[in-house]
Amino acid sequence: MSLLLIAVRFSKEQQGYYFTFSSLLGLQIFFELGLLFVIAQFASHEFVHLRWCDRGRIEGDPVAIGRFTDLLTNTTIWFGIAALLLVIGLVPAGFYFFGQAKSGAVDFSWHLPWILAVVGTALNLLVTPFFAVIMGSGDVVTVNHREMVGGITSSFLAWLVIGGHGGLYAVFAATLGNVFVSWSYLIRQKPELLRLVWREIFLPGSANKKEAALSWWGEVWPIQWRMAISSGSSYFIFQLFNPILFHYHGAVVAGQMGMTLTAASVLLGVCSTMINAKSPEFGKLIAVRDWDTLDRRFSRVLYQSIGMAVMGALCGWGAIWYLQGHHQVGERFIPASYAAVLLATVCVQIVNSAFAVYLRAHKREPLMVMTILSSIFQGAATWLFGMYYSTLGVAVAYFSVTTFFIFPYIFIVWKRCRSKWHAA
Repeated sequence: MSLLLIAVRFSKEQQGYYFTFSSLLGLQIFFELGLLFVIAQFASHEFVHLRWCDRGRIEGDPVAIGRFTDLLTNTTIWFGIAALLLVIGLVPAGFYFFGQAKSGAVDFSWHLPWILAVVGTALNLLVTPFFAVIMGSGDVVTVNHREMVGGITSSFLAWLVIGGHGGLYAVFAATLGNVFVSWSYLIRQKPELLRLVWREIFLPGSANKKEAALSWWGEVWPIQWRMAISSGSSYFIFQLFNPILFHYHGAVVAGQMGMTLTAASVLLGVCSTMINAKSPEFGKLIAVRDWDTLDRRFSRVLYQSIGMAVMGALCGWGAIWYLQGHHQVGERFIPASYAAVLLATVCVQIVNSAFAVYLRAHKREPLMVMTILSSIFQGAATWLFGMYYSTLGVAVAYFSVTTFFIFPYIFIVWKRCRSKWHAA
């Protein structure tokens, strides 16, 4: 629905700005510093000894409560600082980037929409640690329900803005919907969790003994700095396409890639949800060293996600091919043959993501070197091939690095680490 409204209501240039906005907002990953994954994994291990009670109150082993509270409090403080830094850094960066656009002057406003989009992203950043610990606790239903309601609300607000010719203000409308739904849920369903963090930040030491605190430098930092480098490097793998095309080939070409990449990302997101939803369960099985059950459940969800990815890729390619032959909306996508390469890459990426989730559920990060190398290769290939061969070059570069470098590398690491860690 969103893609259809964008194609109907936006000019081709506006479409390019819209999707490049989204790519640049992805720079928030450099402010998260890999903490979201770390929070979820540590929470999953602590929740072996904890349970949720009414209104978000936590009961269980006192030491586990202290460690859990320390984890959430420290990360909440950091994300507050990160949200502020995001606004200070990203607003002027966007002004500079879009000010250099090849398309020159445009007949629509983008300055204020960009400022609001950055502010909305920062507000979303503030709430993320709470849902990371809820996900880590194993309450996947709650997190996915919140994401579903937030997605519907955000989409509806964006549709209203796009339908009312609000243009790029739709980006802010979408982020605002998620902010509203997230905070509404926490205030209504988990007020005790909010009070706990409030007390720990402004009345330190009032609720937990220091001996129960989590050792940040001894336990969290060894995995966090690796995750920070890995997650930061991943920006060059997944988010660089639109800015490169926008810079060298203009807003129209970037908009075509953005539209197609969004469709591919929907497929990747749906299939990845099947795997990510099992991550807390994997963490709990690892905590009790139940390797056989872990491997059985991982294999099942891996095959399910691959099957869904292949079917979705075929349907997506068929839809784009049909639209380009029978409807004007098809012009808003890259050529169907190029889209086939992009969608095929998603199928390989699903396998890579599954192996990464399995490995990182052990509270370890053995993929840092691979992520750095792949981001260098992907970033260089995207820049070089995108500059000379436009959308085809970007699609081929993405497929080549994902299939012929990342997949064999991550499979070898997965096999070696699984054998070593489970035999220890």
